[in-house]
Amino acid sequence: MEKRDLKDFDNDSYEEVVVIEPKDEVDLEKVTPRELLIYFANRFKETQGFEYTVDWVKEMGIFKAYIERYKTDAGPMVRLLFDKYNCVLNGQVMTATAFAKGSKWIQDKLYIELHQDIIKESEPQPSVEGIMDSGSFLKRFSE
Repeated sequence: MEKRDLKDFDNDSYEEVVVIEPKDEVDLEKVTPRELLIYFANRFKETQGFEYTVDWVKEMGIFKAYIERYKTDAGPMVRLLFDKYNCVLNGQVMTATAFAKGSKWIQDKLYIELHQDIIKESEPQPSVEGIMDSGSFLKRFSE
């Protein structure tokens, strides 16, 4: 039997802390699973006040499958979770597993709201030109 040399694959220092600096702007419509996970972790800390512990292998897989399902809507749906809900739905703080296949109700809620907002923004707004507020209307008749 031939003896093989074992290499030390775990040669990083346990004392060293790896800090992931976020990019200034991430294009959430063309985001990679890694970028989306970093975005999620950074926004989590911003909204919850403490670090999100990342399980890189598991959560990269979750976001990879999530992006494959929702395509360009995936990133904006994560942003909506933070911007509108501060990462809390039904009284529970959401983690990256909220984007796993088994948590589809959360994704459905975000998907529907995202598209309702898009439709609302694209609808023409009624003109209010020439319309008075109630104070101006009453003032005009009381003179």
